[in-house]
Amino acid sequence: MADLRDRVTEDRGLLKKIQMAIPGYRGYRIREDLRIADSMLRLQIADRMRDEVLKPLEATREVCSRELELDLMNDIAAVISAAKTTEAKIRHAEQGYSGISPAYRVADDELNTLYEYDLSLLGGVNDLAGLAAESLSAAEGGDFAAVKANSKKTRAGINELQTQFGKRIETMANLGAI
Repeated sequence: MADLRDRVTEDRGLLKKIQMAIPGYRGYRIREDLRIADSMLRLQIADRMRDEVLKPLEATREVCSRELELDLMNDIAAVISAAKTTEAKIRHAEQGYSGISPAYRVADDELNTLYEYDLSLLGGVNDLAGLAAESLSAAEGGDFAAVKANSKKTRAGINELQTQFGKRIETMANLGAI
């Protein structure tokens, strides 16, 4: 995945380029672009969570339903619920306000730190996507023991992702941004 900070910087239109030339406004424009890049990254991560984790898990639950694997359906439902909660938290996370004259300003390096935290979530989502795909494949093949094992691994991965995301929230609070 390309660094969205560079993309946002490259895509500045005329008005944003003029803003970069105005003393006192330049810093605001830079911070605002960092905030936009972080927001775009989180939306991409949340979309990947929805498309590559939740959809295969829901398909797995449907296969288990057709095969009357009721206990397994409950396990997968709990995993799906946790995944949906995590996806929503990522999608709607605080951004770190960087107004022109705020009471407390989140600095460039702090916004970069938030971006790096969010970027680190991508690896966890990719791991979860692999587990979800394995679960669906196992369910379609009738290997429900593998589905159960993957369900536990997926839940552990979601817990780890939530812990990692919790560190981001802690960082935001320490910056005074929320």
